[in-house]
Formats: sequence, C-alpha cells, structure tokens
Amino acid sequence: MNQIGRLIFFTQLYYPDITATAIIMTDLVEDLASYGRDVKVICAQPTYLFKKICTKDEVHNKVVIRRVWTFLFDKNKILGRLLNSMSYFLAMLITLFSIEKKAILVFNTNPALLPLLGFIGKKLRNRQYVILVHDLWPELPVHTGMIRKGGLLYKIIDFINIQSFKNANGIIAISDKMKERILYKVPEKKHNIYVIHNWADANRVFPIEKENIRLFDGLGLRNKKIIVYSGNLGLYQPLEVMIGAANELKDREDILFLFVGNGGKKVKIQNLVENLELDNIKFLPFQPLDRLSESLSIADVSLMGIYPENEGVIMPSKLYSLLAIGKPIICVAGPDSEVVKILEQAKAGIQSSVTDPKELAGKILEIIDNQPKAIAMGKSGRKYFLKHFERKIITSQWNSILNKLISN
Repeated sequence: MNQIGRLIFFTQLYYPDITATAIIMTDLVEDLASYGRDVKVICAQPTYLFKKICTKDEVHNKVVIRRVWTFLFDKNKILGRLLNSMSYFLAMLITLFSIEKKAILVFNTNPALLPLLGFIGKKLRNRQYVILVHDLWPELPVHTGMIRKGGLLYKIIDFINIQSFKNANGIIAISDKMKERILYKVPEKKHNIYVIHNWADANRVFPIEKENIRLFDGLGLRNKKIIVYSGNLGLYQPLEVMIGAANELKDREDILFLFVGNGGKKVKIQNLVENLELDNIKFLPFQPLDRLSESLSIADVSLMGIYPENEGVIMPSKLYSLLAIGKPIICVAGPDSEVVKILEQAKAGIQSSVTDPKELAGKILEIIDNQPKAIAMGKSGRKYFLKHFERKIITSQWNSILNKLISN
C-alpha cells in the first residue's frame, strides 16, 4: 500500500458512540473514504452515552478502525473524565510509534492535549500532522473555574498547545473567532490555518410534521407550545437563564419547556426547577440517533446558547442541526456572537442575553405567538443550512484542504 497521502485520525470519540463529536468525526472520515482517500482511525472504546466493548480492530464503511484500551469511568465527573483522557493519551502515545511512517496524522482536541502527540512525532520522527480544533484550551477550563488563568497549570497547557500549533502542517478551526484566537497565539501560522465549520446531515436531520411525531403520544404534549433545548446539559451551557425564562412564563399553561440530554449541569438545573416549584419543565434523556429529527421537530422554538467568554473557544455543533430542522432559534449569547451573526444572515433566529430571563421570556413570546413569523424563520434556516452547512458541502471542503496540505 502507498503510505504517502494516507490519513490517520486520532480521536477519542468515534463510531459507535453517538455524541456530537463522535458523529462529526465518523461522518468526516467515512466521507473522506468515499471520496477515495485511504483513511484509518485510532480511537477509544465508547464511553460517553453508553459503555460498550467493541472489537479492537474493525473495518466499517471502508474505514479501518483501531480501538485502544482506556479507562471507562463516568465522564460527567471531572476525575472520571480526566482518567479516561489520560489513559487514552498514553495508549495513543504507544500507538504513535507503531503506525506507518509516511502517513499524515490528524489530531482533534478531544482530549485537549492530544495534538501534543503530533509535536512529539514531529520532533522524534519528522511526522506530518494536522490539528482539528474543536475547543480551545486552557481557555475553556478557565471559564468554568476548573483552573486559574495565569496559574502554573494554565501556563503548562498553553505552552504545550502553542508548541503543537507551531509545528503543525495545518490547523483547522471550526469558526472564524476560533481562528482569531489561535492566530493571537501563533501569528506565524496565518498561511496554514483554515476555517471549516461543522455540519449536519440532511438525510439524518430533517423537519417532521407534528402529527407524525411519536414522542407527543408518550408525553401528552399535543396541545402545548414547546420550547426545546436539546444537547449537552454541561458546564459550558447557559441553562440557568432558560430555567429563569420558564419561571417568567409559568402562568402560560399552553407553554412547556423540554430539556433533552444529559450532562454535568443536569442535576443542578433539576434542583433549580424543584426549588422554584415549576411544573412547566420536563426532562428527557438523549434520544436515539434515529429519533433525532423527531425530538428536534417537536419544538415550536429551539434554544441554544454560548457564554460570551467562550466565543472562539467553542462553537456549538447543535447550531447546524437546529438550522436543519427548520424551526425558529433563540440563541442565549452576547450580541456579537458568531452564532448570532449566522442566525441573522440566515434570518432564522434572534439573540437574547445570558443574564436576563425576562428578556428571553419576552423573545420566546415574540416568536411563539406569531405563527407566520415562526414558520418564515424556520424555512429560512433550513434553506440556509442546505446551502452552507450540509454534510457533503463541508466534508468536500475538508477534502480540498487536505489536497492542498498533502501537495505542500
């Protein structure tokens, strides 16, 4: 086999896991294989939404998969996530020295320091590598209070990531503001950094008419106007203001808030709901992938959010699925958020403050009580998604950038 041009992806999350990152990475690698590329994946056993021991070696949809051993602790606990990531990193480090010498390596930032393997490979074996930045460290843990800005751990992580960026043959950021943050750290990489957004699959995520949604029958919600937040109920999500908005609208018996998903902040907001004695909020676990369109189409208004300090640090992948589903979107974020700018360009949604539940409640009513406006916003969002963020459009961009990097 000709090793030149072979791609080996290093990612903790991959098929059959069904987290957003796992789905994105699986879609990307399988599409690259369908475009004729020789691709291989080095990943971990599924640990996020379910624990399942898969075969160590497998070929799935033309992709060679090698699963390394890792701990399988609860990822919603900081210690569990840390131990899982550390064991994965060490297993990957061992694997690094046994793979094809001429292959191009692609590292994503899950776990955060995974690109350090590229730096090690470059220095010891002159390996060529690309970094896919899904979230930016050490900024992300600083913003959740996990580490102190300017502290020793912060400086160590920042130094490692800067060295990894400097030595990479290419860097892929998933938003323009993320690119800006990376270039602030490594301005010399301005000719080697590209923005490629994440995506949704139009064949997997599509609008379903409410009369065809089976979830209604099990929940008794057919006569309700439903506000949906679907996804990770995690530390990086401004969920409290959404609970506050539900509190503001508790006298509207026709409105119900539905939170679909799990995460590190779920217990906290469940306790908040209990303390406020709110009966207009329901919680559901993550839905199976084949019911994703149903669980999103149940919404009359979709909610998402990003704290202003996390602009350019993360880019919510749920944006693309919410556009695909064709429902109006309210983004709880700062007014200058990149997500908000996209929603404005798409004419698919509006912004609301991360700190003002009354404002959010008012904007929910502004949409939910104006059906023609809601329908128009939803249709516009779906149209924009099909033009800009559909799976094949974005993975084709990946293919073109990889052609450029390989030729260089």
